[in-house]
Amino acid sequence: MNAKPGSKWRAFSAFAGIISLLPLVAYFLIPSLAARADLAIQHSIPLAGLWVACTAISWGFAIWWLRAGIQRVEKIAKKLTRASRIERNKKTDIRQIENFLPSDKKRFDPLKYVNPAKGVFLGLSEENNSIYITKGDWETDHLLTTGRTRSGKGVASQILGTQSIRLGELFVVLDPKCDNWMPHIFFNACKEAGKPYHFLDLRQSAHPQINLFDGCSEEVIENMFLAAFSLAEKGDNADFYRLGDRKAARQAAGFITKNPGVTPLQVLDNFREEWTENAAGFAAALAEMAELPSVNRRSGGIDIEALARTGGCLYVVGDMLNTRIIRMQRMLLMRLMLLAKNRDQLADHRIIRVLADEFRVHISRPFIVGLAAAAGWRLLVILAMQSFEDLRDCPADLDQDMVRGAVIENCALQLSYRIKDHNTAELLAMTTGEILVDDESRQIERNVALAETVSGMRSVRQADRYLVDVNMIKSLPVPDPDKKTIGCGVLVGASKLAQFCFTSPIQVERTRQAITPTTSQPAQSELQYSVEDKIAKIESLE
Repeated sequence: MNAKPGSKWRAFSAFAGIISLLPLVAYFLIPSLAARADLAIQHSIPLAGLWVACTAISWGFAIWWLRAGIQRVEKIAKKLTRASRIERNKKTDIRQIENFLPSDKKRFDPLKYVNPAKGVFLGLSEENNSIYITKGDWETDHLLTTGRTRSGKGVASQILGTQSIRLGELFVVLDPKCDNWMPHIFFNACKEAGKPYHFLDLRQSAHPQINLFDGCSEEVIENMFLAAFSLAEKGDNADFYRLGDRKAARQAAGFITKNPGVTPLQVLDNFREEWTENAAGFAAALAEMAELPSVNRRSGGIDIEALARTGGCLYVVGDMLNTRIIRMQRMLLMRLMLLAKNRDQLADHRIIRVLADEFRVHISRPFIVGLAAAAGWRLLVILAMQSFEDLRDCPADLDQDMVRGAVIENCALQLSYRIKDHNTAELLAMTTGEILVDDESRQIERNVALAETVSGMRSVRQADRYLVDVNMIKSLPVPDPDKKTIGCGVLVGASKLAQFCFTSPIQVERTRQAITPTTSQPAQSELQYSVEDKIAKIESLE
């Protein structure tokens, strides 16, 4: 407890008084001692003057000691004090966060550590031990990767995708921003594994390469329309008009299954009059799909079902801004989910593993609802995003909290790199679990000279913190090209406690073939309509 002000003044006066009396004692004591030693000493200073001078000096020294001297002694004592060895981990301090994080690591060749007998290699621990995802976890769990731009998410995807291809899975990459290295890495992986590699360019300038409805049942096509065009009920006044849009989706699905190879523009021609009045929204969305050449190939395009049987890689380049292309990305993801769902579940099928980069542009209600059951259909996903704030950009027929909950709950494996968003960092820290730490408390007193001093006694009590807390996640090491250091993430799951994981890029040579659409430009005779005819027909629907 702090002393009362009166007692502080009495203690200060006593301290200063004792110091001021010492010269007086010496004034009389020194001559007496000198006489015994046969020394002649005479005082040249008057007693009163000496007393006044000593009193002033003693009071000045007392004030300096109380305001500055004690604190300097405390600093020296703190440096000399040896802390208890039984004291456990402490809470982190952002000012000394480097004491809680692993040191930077240089690049290494991840392919040297690949060993299927041990599992799927991901990276190195802070002790340079290899980190593997067990076969059981790899074949049953979805993976969530989060982190700011250039933190290491793409590097982790490189090594995981390469091993997926080597294991004979169908690895599908949905890349809306056209990564500089991943197409070349996966092209090389397919070449070494003897697996097919297909590059699908969904962008507006690309030629016809695929018919997304090829080989699909009426039910599958209808669900693809519902996912891509967001036709589910949204709880607003427009739900009444969506009834007509959903009816049009069923009509279009039936027409496509009865007429294999038909294009969206031909579907629009067939239902033009009816949809103009009763399903204008669906007709407009389908017209936008008809304007995108890449998904309007009549025959000879990429066969997704064949790829699911053989394994390999389908690399899809899309867009993050163009609404028409975003819809096609959602439709393709739904096509893959339904392909896995409708396979004979008694047979042993290849795993279809999808890397959905920038996940927010791939979200649809049917996909989120089906995510919980997808692993049972042997469809597994790697969801990559910067933070949970990205999920605010989900379609209107979805609740962002529901999407976030579905992602966290269904992704048993989580790899988190440095994140700026505090809310995301806190959610990810929670998944690492809590540990007991020692929380120190000290007593601070203010003396009569108005200086605060720390009591020499300290108390330690049990407290808790996340194993990897918010400060640590927001300060994880990131790659530095100049120093050739690599990024570090926090791996949660993998049948172990959360641990630091350093991931290093795969080095390959970039080639033109890896980013060239696999299917060639169709002959003019294969095109149902010329570009001019398409524009004219679409304008006639408006």
